[in-house]
Amino acid sequence: MIPEETISEIRERIDMVALVGEHVRLVKKGSNHVGLCPFHAEKSPSFNVSAGNKFFHCFGCQESGDPFSFTMRIEGITFPQAVRQLAERTGVEIPESDRREDAAEARKRQRAQELGAIMEEACRFYELQLKEHPAASVAREELERRGVSPEIANLFRLGYAPHTWDALLSHLRQKGIPERDADEVGLLGRRRDDSGFYDRFRGRLMFPLRELGGAVVAFSGRVLPPPSGELKGDEPKYVNSPEGPLYHKGQVLYGLHEGRVETRRRDWAILCEGNFDLLALHQSGLSNSMAPLGTAFTAAQAKLLARFAKRVTLLFDGDAAGLKAVRAAQPMLAEFGLRGQVAQLPSGDDPDSFLRRHGADGLRELVGQARGIVEFLIDAAADQAGPSAAERAAAVEELGPVLATVRNSVEVQLYIDRVSQRFGLTDQRALRQQLRQGVLRGRRRPGDKPVKSQVDPRPEGVKLPRLQKELLGVLLDRPKLFATPEAGQLEELLTSAALRDVFRAARAAAQENGVLDVPALLSALENHEALPWLRESLALQTYRGRDDADQVLKNGIPLLAKSNREQKLRGLSREISAARQSGNNDLADSLMRQRELLVRGG
Repeated sequence: MIPEETISEIRERIDMVALVGEHVRLVKKGSNHVGLCPFHAEKSPSFNVSAGNKFFHCFGCQESGDPFSFTMRIEGITFPQAVRQLAERTGVEIPESDRREDAAEARKRQRAQELGAIMEEACRFYELQLKEHPAASVAREELERRGVSPEIANLFRLGYAPHTWDALLSHLRQKGIPERDADEVGLLGRRRDDSGFYDRFRGRLMFPLRELGGAVVAFSGRVLPPPSGELKGDEPKYVNSPEGPLYHKGQVLYGLHEGRVETRRRDWAILCEGNFDLLALHQSGLSNSMAPLGTAFTAAQAKLLARFAKRVTLLFDGDAAGLKAVRAAQPMLAEFGLRGQVAQLPSGDDPDSFLRRHGADGLRELVGQARGIVEFLIDAAADQAGPSAAERAAAVEELGPVLATVRNSVEVQLYIDRVSQRFGLTDQRALRQQLRQGVLRGRRRPGDKPVKSQVDPRPEGVKLPRLQKELLGVLLDRPKLFATPEAGQLEELLTSAALRDVFRAARAAAQENGVLDVPALLSALENHEALPWLRESLALQTYRGRDDADQVLKNGIPLLAKSNREQKLRGLSREISAARQSGNNDLADSLMRQRELLVRGG
């Protein structure tokens, strides 16, 4: 558990505008800063950042929060991870409750930092070699041939591993980095006679793989012709880092770090297979693209992706291997609530080759025509089914597990109708029985989690009186005014029960130094009907920095009192009329006297 006072200290130290500004281009507008929301696609800026309250709010998608929630959303990390990340940023030390656990965790983090620094040093070395090594022209020519721009090469930190056995090894020795540590993270290999080490990557174009925070955890190296111009036949096209303390295959997505903000903004990701495919997609403007890198798409990657998007378009090669990859990805996408689509490339094409022939506009058009993944698999099964009855029945049976992942009964029926149409089957009872047979054959193992639906329990909000909102907003922007007599009068004049709740919670969260404890306020009103308005008010801060805020409150109190009195008079008039019509003259006379007293008092 991280102490609350530590969290508060981090929050106080953080520069909210600088933090958000690393991901959003902000423009100062009054006492706030505005920009395009990083969490949904928009053309007009509706994303507001309040420097004073350390708070953000989007009037478009209603997303809001403090520095920790912003970091969690933008980086796709947990609250403790966000706290530690912002603690490092602000220089706040996080105490641990259990010293033994703390020492073990500290040693683990220290070791990870040491190994991460080695990977970073190797990445910088490879980048420099690409620019300066005499033999790196073969790598630069390959990038030019592939149409990779210098901007994309710099963004993805591409590099070059020289065609020698010890270029990186010598560099690391000069830096005083232990060879065993470099071997531990997969940069070196051990000689067969155990006499020393050699560079694992030689004569290759280097693709660094970064985790969400940007740290380099692995490399993928594509073979290049040696300086002699001859390419050895036994060289694998790609060599990837082995698993180690920093890198676990199938748990990182190549390009997610570079494209995480755009993926979050669009709530949509494009999944491709190859390294150059990914670079080409980013260069064409589809920067919400990523790739598994050297492994089939895994459940861990689907879970990671679900933190950033709800829709995934698969852009795999248009061949049998690509179709196999789509089939394998479908149940994992469904398990984590990801709506899958397939953009089918022509046979023999990959995204890189398609782009070079049809251009960015052609690729965007292809992606825009993507079909739902279940529809795609139904059509593929029908197209590839053999002519015999047995072969076609087997193809239908294989679709059973696919349809079993769909949780909407209407969608299931529509898909069954599509299977019926594509296979020319009129007996739906027999069709369902064949599909059920496929489900039974591929039944999930005990303990497997069912597909979960994604539900956002965001409160709907409530209609609130305009003048009461405005005056309460003054207090939210200038918490010191809670101590004035006018604030006490306002509490009595608030006719909205929802706003009275906000007033009392805000007064309790107002500190003596005139600062509002925003997290405490939001926590006290969690799922409250006035929460949507409160978030907007905290983000806008209309009266922060205005010298006349107290005068606005003083002038507004009489106006609110008059408005309340007029509203009460209208209510009494309606009650008097209703009493007369029902023949209850005693009640009507009593109400008349109340009205007269109210008029005189005004």
